[in-house]
Amino acid sequence: MYKTPLSSTPINITGLADILRAYEGKSVMKIVEDFETALRKYTGAKYVLALNSGTAAIHLALKALGVGPGDTVVAPTFTYVATVNPILYLGATPLLVDSEPTTWNISPELLDTAIKEHVRKKMKPRCVIVVHNYGMPSKMVELRGVCNSYEIPILEDAAEAVGSRYKGALAGTLGQIGILSFNNNKIVTTYGGGALITENEEIYRKTLFWATQSREDKPYYEHTDIGFNYRISPLNAAAGLLELKGIDSRVAERRQVFDRYREILGNRNDDITWLEEPSGHFSNRWLSTLLFSHPLKINEIMAKMELNSIECRRLWNPMHLQPYYQKYPAFVNGYAEKLFQQGLSLPSGNLTDASTVSSVLNQMP
Repeated sequence: MYKTPLSSTPINITGLADILRAYEGKSVMKIVEDFETALRKYTGAKYVLALNSGTAAIHLALKALGVGPGDTVVAPTFTYVATVNPILYLGATPLLVDSEPTTWNISPELLDTAIKEHVRKKMKPRCVIVVHNYGMPSKMVELRGVCNSYEIPILEDAAEAVGSRYKGALAGTLGQIGILSFNNNKIVTTYGGGALITENEEIYRKTLFWATQSREDKPYYEHTDIGFNYRISPLNAAAGLLELKGIDSRVAERRQVFDRYREILGNRNDDITWLEEPSGHFSNRWLSTLLFSHPLKINEIMAKMELNSIECRRLWNPMHLQPYYQKYPAFVNGYAEKLFQQGLSLPSGNLTDASTVSSVLNQMP
């Protein structure tokens, strides 16, 4: 247990009890329906399906886009493994693409190169997964331009970006399908949960069907397709209803934490590179992330933080370096490796933690 955790959301016992009390005597599935309604209102999306994880949402989204055995799906190499595992669930092959330095997300130029080569080999990818790492929106105009030119749909993994915006539009609403995560460490948590967002009624109906064990609408159990037990539970949905009420203030607080780090650590600007917001990008700053000038510093800093019971994390270890994923094709430029070697995520839950961590960092040479 860390005295200063990376990102935690304590359970609001009183608030959750009030939510549950309002549903006494009602069907528990009404809680799930109301959570989905609240998500529709917040995102402006036409259809929202609440699920038990963001990973489940990616799995169903890929399936809805027709991904199957023999297909290729493009994904960023700089991401958490949950982005790419569902590709393998469906028997498809991941094609990993490296990052660009402005947002740390998938590079539009390298994406174009990767698709072009695979089209030449008559292996046109079925879809492209775009991830908004640490809450920073990707370069969606450029990425959509590339994908549109090849008529390839975008699956938008906004698991880390609830509340982030790109040119005014909420993350998760920028592709053919978007997914959100409400995992324990997220800004908005249901303590295990996720959602699929789409404007397409057919996609919504298909994914709802699969998520409920593909049960036919008959007075007995009949199944004509494989299904999954992916729906969110009513208790998780109740936590989500409570959390959504304070989403704007939660995002504002995370952004204040990032600003506090920059303010206190300003004297180390020759040693630190911050993830800046390009024009049109609004990050929820889920985690405050930075790069140090020399890779060796990360090991020293991590050791110091452990001694002070402070939880920090290295940035994502690229998928193309992971033992299981090294066998899959990758288009790399070395930037994701640099992020892993020199990057760090700092505790981002509150301003007090930011001050504590900054004090420890400033004591180091």
